[in-house]
Order: sequence, then structure tokens, then C-alpha cells
Amino acid sequence: MHSRKISEKKIHVEVLVGGVVVLDLAGEKITLDAQLLAVGSYVLNVSICLDVPLKTLGDVPAHIKPLLQYSEIVNVMIRLESARSKGLYETETRYPVYDGYGQLGFFIADLEKMNDYISSRLGSGKLNLKDAFCETEITSELFDEGLLILVWGMTPWQYYIYGLNGEGDAGLVPHLDNPQFGGKYKLRADITNPSVVSGDFLLNWPDCLSMDFPKISLGGTGESVTVEVHVMSFYIPGVGVGPSLPIITVCRKEGDAIVEPLLMLDIESVDHELGF
Repeated sequence: MHSRKISEKKIHVEVLVGGVVVLDLAGEKITLDAQLLAVGSYVLNVSICLDVPLKTLGDVPAHIKPLLQYSEIVNVMIRLESARSKGLYETETRYPVYDGYGQLGFFIADLEKMNDYISSRLGSGKLNLKDAFCETEITSELFDEGLLILVWGMTPWQYYIYGLNGEGDAGLVPHLDNPQFGGKYKLRADITNPSVVSGDFLLNWPDCLSMDFPKISLGGTGESVTVEVHVMSFYIPGVGVGPSLPIITVCRKEGDAIVEPLLMLDIESVDHELGF
């Protein structure tokens, strides 16, 4: 994702009467946090960024370029922290991968480790891994070895992907209490900063090894990893639910690693929620 900061503001505020935090949006009152805010000194941080999907940064046909603006998102981040812990929010922020995916979805892997295993099983020449995944047992082997997280069959759309360093990080990113889709995977414990790669690159393996892909951080211990899809929506004041805003979280969890891959992700088949 390319994110261009448009504006940023920090304001010191004194809360004299405790209560909930409410956002006044075009005359509508939206509760940002149901927890009561205690009396004290705080720093209000507001940053505005323009998020642009990764695919729009490469070569794009001229007739497509006018449409790219519809995949850009103005992202407003509001954080209120105690003045005594000033600066803490910056270290806790989770930065996502933002890109468009379709039927071939995306995969998460340490590309070098994944390629070493594939070469040992299928040879070191050029491969169409999409076909190999369907015609051989290599996919199951990669899953069992903890070398691949694969999400396939996605509704063509723009998605945010967040890597979490623990279940407690969920509060740092947009999420739903009950995400509509989920998958379970095994990922080797020594893979902590895997790459996120569009499934389109499976068609010409291993060309992607020479490219620079975004990485996510996956802290924690063990080899069990869950992928959850929170199908949310933009909120339009005075109207209600707007276009889809799917958030994907990837997180290690305690317990035995179970492989139940997410190979069909139809975001149009479920009701979208606002998340507040």
C-alpha cells in the first residue's frame, strides 16, 4: 500500500467530566468507544492519509487509470491517549497491506523457504503453481510443512490485510467481534515477517522471488495461525451502509496447528456490518 499523509494534528485536552467518546459526524453522534473516559490530561491525535492499492502503483492501461480513484481511500485515524503515555500509540500502530485481489486471491509465505521446498519436490524450473496446486499434492505438503497460507476464491475487490503480533492486537485495527469468514493454517514458528503476494504470481513461479513485496509482522509463539475476514462497510451520514470495506487479520494463536484453508471468500454472500 502507498499511503500519503495529507494532514496531521495533535491537541492537548483536559477532560474535566468523565464519559464516553463521541464523534459528531455531519450532525450525527457516533460513539467511538463505549468505555468511560476518566478525568485527566490527554493528547488527541488526528491523522489523515490517502491509501492507494499496490496494483495501481505499477503499469496500468491508460483506459483503466481514470477508474483508479475509486479504489483510493481517505483514511482518518483518531487516537486519544493519556498524556503520561504520549508516543505509545505510534509503536502500537499496525500498518496494513492494501491491494486488490480476485479469484487467485493472495498467499503469505517466506518466499525463499517456500521455493526451496518446491524445488526439492518439483524441480527448479519455471512452474505454473496454480495448475500444480490443483493437479498434485504440493499444496497439502506446503500446508503441512507450515510454509504456506493461501486464500483463494475471493470476490474481486480491494482488501486491507493486517498482521497481528497477538490476539490483543485486534483492538488496534478495525474489526468485528464475529468475523464472517475464517481459515486455519500452520506456519513455522521461525517465519515472523512473511511476504504478502497476489495469487497472480503463482502463474509464473518463481519470478516473484526477484521482486519486493510488502511484509506483515506475525509475533507470538507456536505454529497455529488464523485468518479472519471482517466484512465491514463504509458509513455514509444520513444514508447508512455504503460500499464494502473488508478487513483481513492474520494472527498466531495458542494450540495445535489445524489446517482448514479459506478457499472461497464471497463477500457478497454475507451482510456487511458497520463495526460500531
